[in-house]
Amino acid sequence: MHTNLKKIKSAILSGMIAAVSVASSLSTVSAPSLSAGAADSDNYAKLLQYSLYFYDANMCGDNSKGGLSWRSNCHMDDEVPGGFHDAGDHVMFGLPQGYTAAALGLSYYEFKDAYEATGQADHIKVILDHFCTFFRNSTKLSGDSVSNFLYQKGEGNADHGYWGPPETQGSGRKMYWTSNGASDIAANYAAALAINYKNFGNADDLKYAKALYNFSTQYNQCATVGPDTFYASSKCKDEQTMAAGALALATGDSSYKNALSSGVADIGVWWAYGWNDANLGAAVMNGIVNKDWSAANGYLSSKCTGSNYLFLDKWGSARLNCSMQFTALVATKEGGGNYTDWAQGQMNYILGSNPANTCFVTGFASNSAKNAHHRAASGYTSYDQFNMNGWDAGGDHMSPFAAYGPDAKPLIGALVGGPCDAAGSYHDNMADYVCNEVAIDYNAGLVGAAAGLYHFKKTGSTESSIPGVTKIYSGSASSTPTPQPATNAPQQPVQTTAPTPSVTPTTTKAVTPTPSTNDGDIVLTPSDMTVKTEKGDDGGINNYAEFKPQGAKSATLYLKVNSNDTEVSGAFGTWNGEWVQEDFKGVKVNSDKTVSVDYTIPSDVGSTVKAMVFWPHGDDVTIEKVVLHKSGSSTVTPARTNAPTPSVTPTTTKAVTPTPSSNGNDKVLTPSDMTVKTEKGEDNEINNYAEFKPQGAKSATLYLKVNSNDTEVSGAFGTWNGEWVQEDFKGVKVNSDKTVSVDYKIPSDVGSTVKAMVFWPHGDDVTIEKVVLHMDGSSSNTPAATQAPVTTKPVVTTTKAVVTQPPVTQPPATQPQQNQVKATVYGDANLDGNVTLADALAILQYIANSRKYDLNDQAIANADCCGNGDGITANDALVIQQIDAGRINKNNLPVAAPIQ
Repeated sequence: MHTNLKKIKSAILSGMIAAVSVASSLSTVSAPSLSAGAADSDNYAKLLQYSLYFYDANMCGDNSKGGLSWRSNCHMDDEVPGGFHDAGDHVMFGLPQGYTAAALGLSYYEFKDAYEATGQADHIKVILDHFCTFFRNSTKLSGDSVSNFLYQKGEGNADHGYWGPPETQGSGRKMYWTSNGASDIAANYAAALAINYKNFGNADDLKYAKALYNFSTQYNQCATVGPDTFYASSKCKDEQTMAAGALALATGDSSYKNALSSGVADIGVWWAYGWNDANLGAAVMNGIVNKDWSAANGYLSSKCTGSNYLFLDKWGSARLNCSMQFTALVATKEGGGNYTDWAQGQMNYILGSNPANTCFVTGFASNSAKNAHHRAASGYTSYDQFNMNGWDAGGDHMSPFAAYGPDAKPLIGALVGGPCDAAGSYHDNMADYVCNEVAIDYNAGLVGAAAGLYHFKKTGSTESSIPGVTKIYSGSASSTPTPQPATNAPQQPVQTTAPTPSVTPTTTKAVTPTPSTNDGDIVLTPSDMTVKTEKGDDGGINNYAEFKPQGAKSATLYLKVNSNDTEVSGAFGTWNGEWVQEDFKGVKVNSDKTVSVDYTIPSDVGSTVKAMVFWPHGDDVTIEKVVLHKSGSSTVTPARTNAPTPSVTPTTTKAVTPTPSSNGNDKVLTPSDMTVKTEKGEDNEINNYAEFKPQGAKSATLYLKVNSNDTEVSGAFGTWNGEWVQEDFKGVKVNSDKTVSVDYKIPSDVGSTVKAMVFWPHGDDVTIEKVVLHMDGSSSNTPAATQAPVTTKPVVTTTKAVVTQPPVTQPPATQPQQNQVKATVYGDANLDGNVTLADALAILQYIANSRKYDLNDQAIANADCCGNGDGITANDALVIQQIDAGRINKNNLPVAAPIQ
């Protein structure tokens, strides 16, 4: 930022409301229409990869984890080293610092799949850890209360008098501390720390987040930094509301939830989520936490529409545009609207489909901006090396034209300011800080939008070589995932009834403790393994560590329990052509909260071992290390091991019993008669399934067509009858004509639907052609075609769970509910007394994910307004849409079917 930025920022702040109305009219009247995408315009994997490297360019303090050849340690004599340089300068301003870390953390929380699929999860963690370590180090606690905290490093005008790399700037920068103010910045830090705790589980992050939030709400005083204020917040209630939302997300505490909802109602939404206005961010958080999208969607729906570039302000217009894309994509993912195509069109513009024919992300394309306002990358070490005189009277930009020098460094992934008017005017001029400055808050929206677009579009690929980059994060850099079991068996006991005598024994083995010794041990810390979390089938967050066995004969998993639980359950697994899993449960927690569990590594172990903790969940347990024992023995004493019993935990998965061949009284169900879809399996591959009503049949045959060269098929049939009962099959041979048929004896206590699932082959390699219901209990297959299936090796975990709770493999919410409540207002699914499109949305969300978007008994009764008695289906939502369109009178509900 330039020395005259203070004046311009003040003008922007004082006239912001007027600017909103002006910008709105500009964006709809004169902004250029978005055209077809330029090259790489849909390469969202590369965009996410590149956009993160800007934070390496602006990393302050210890840069040992940075990934750029031309950056090294700087400002190590600061009272508190660390944080990130603000923009093209080197000041650490608290408002954009806290906003950026919170926004980046939210993007990882919402679009974690995008980061992991593109190999960027480790990079974003390095960045967020650097932010949050600085926030904690900048905060002095007295007990659980903040006594003082650092909210700015360096002075704006003094810093801007220096042009050169940060490594040679010099020492003695001014530090800004407060013991009773900067509430806006304290709240921003709190939000960032709380989200980081939610993402990565560092208990200190949550501790400091709570303390900073309390500090902020105690004093309610915005930051002041003397006569050269560059970032001045007009209020602090919006940042406090955002922080309350982040803490509610992290803790589930109702007091934070209430502060979030009341705060959003108080502050309203009128501007993009950014360093001075957390209103929209708080409203989005209210949608995520409290499922109330009214405030966020009210603003997003008014802005995120049409085919023109969304231009809100000339200063960093691309920053505001990308921030709007990010929040709109979060809303889309969480059920608050559908803005995916709009965001894609806006990103096309950002990446080059604009009147300037310029990609506004540096280093991304051949037509990328090349002269960003950035001291470290410019190649100059003083103002004297180029003409920086002649600021124009309006302070809009500098003259004459300034370009990078011969010693310029490759600035990768930085979002420049972009068009400085609604017509798309732009100057690739280093001196033009309105159009061409870059900043950490600019990239926050870009990173979030890139992750969101990859989440929805799944397009593009990462680069293995990038100019000036020494540490490449790419899809190939992530650890190879251990293949998961073929079955979607739930990670909890699946049935309380004893298995039938015909159950085929599984290969799930008890963990056998090994003798104690310490010969030939290899200690693996989390940095030596892939240590992550994943959502278990009981809905809880499980911890796991994945490591290479390195020829060891046994291993010991060391845990720290952070809750009051007294037992731990989990499993070790490996893929050696099939998934072999050894479960443990009832392992006692020692008095010092530690746990250790032994595992005898099988001789046919695969390339990796996966150690999984099913209980306790999430932050209640920490994986500390794994010790590999080359000699085959552990260092754990028998008393410490608390080994589980050697008996196999019985499963409730039953073998599929083929039925005799006959063709009497058959009903043929084609895909149009069933719900035939795909879903992501536990091995992260796409499985096919068909869901159908049994209609009183006694057996069924699933017919498949295999489109690959696979010779066998595996899968399962399942039904929900108050608990999930699943019958697996594997090794079913593919016939010479590529067809497969599998029989299923429908149990007498079958639920309202049956789900036929194909675990292998995946995705397009198999097609579900039909299901034939045999009303007399027999199939029409010849014995040769049937290829009687056998039981798979099911994953039976020992998760502490209430077995009456439906597992993830429960059929979707299309099932009739055993609901004795009578409807009060048919169609009123959200119980607001009206029948509107909001009710259709509530129904569709429930169908998509009933765990996340639950409806109570009254809402379920009201929602079943079409084909009353058949449960909640998409037809109920369709009827409500037809009511909104005037095709059906709501007073006629319930109806038998939608109007065709």
